[in-house]
Amino acid sequence: KTVYCVKKLLDFVFFLILILAKGRYKHVLRLSKYKKNRIAIIATGPSLKEDVHFILDEDYKKQTDFLMLNFSAFDSLFFKLRPQHYCLADPMFFQSSWRDEEVFRFFYLLNSQVEWDMTIYVPAQNLKQFIKFSRLDNSNIKVLGVNIVVYNGFEKFRNLFYRVGLSSPPPRTVANLAIFVGINTGYQNIDLFGVDHTFFSALMVNEKNQLCQIYSHSYDEGEVEYKVVTRTDNNKVWKVGEYITACGNMFLSHDLLENYAKSVGCRIINNTKCSMIDSYERKNR
Repeated sequence: KTVYCVKKLLDFVFFLILILAKGRYKHVLRLSKYKKNRIAIIATGPSLKEDVHFILDEDYKKQTDFLMLNFSAFDSLFFKLRPQHYCLADPMFFQSSWRDEEVFRFFYLLNSQVEWDMTIYVPAQNLKQFIKFSRLDNSNIKVLGVNIVVYNGFEKFRNLFYRVGLSSPPPRTVANLAIFVGINTGYQNIDLFGVDHTFFSALMVNEKNQLCQIYSHSYDEGEVEYKVVTRTDNNKVWKVGEYITACGNMFLSHDLLENYAKSVGCRIINNTKCSMIDSYERKNR
């Protein structure tokens, strides 16, 4: 127990030093004082296709705000929902990568076709990078940073730092970031769609020792086949151990988000039937 307390104390001190050194930002997302009713987070898992009819129901749309992410803007659903919130966390949106062509088409779409008020949330540590790289100048779009400094100190202080914008659960996937945004923008109810997270299904290693998986997004069309599992930042093939560790950390982040949501009176419901996430209340229609 003594060793544990010493470790937590050191982690706490290290966190404070990190905040003082590079984690203080004037304009970051903090827990809103103003409560709102409901937000639906529209992720890009293949199962989203099964829920589109429910999401587009007029009664549901009238009482719900929407958050979308990544390349969802390429889908017609983006213009039908006109989301008030949008999340980006992948390094390819902040710096040049092998996916530049797709990324710049995405930025062009946002610049030229978003005719409603929308806030884009990115890690605060990448905010200046994003503004310079994206060259977004659409007056309808506002960009706000989310402080992603990781907290590992005493548990009783964790949610306090989340509330005041000095930390957030690690965004191991953009869905983690999106849920945190939903909580801190003041929504009391968060509906999750398309958060399949079936990262362990149909995994295999081929004859070249490459990790492969049956993998598709809701906006993919055509036949599904085995694909080599590559990193989005450098297009290199994942090593099995690194991949499983990264996925495990992502699920742990969901646990932190559920704990934080409960502490501020926010109810998260996972509407994704096939989802591997076990952190939130589930609702299968």
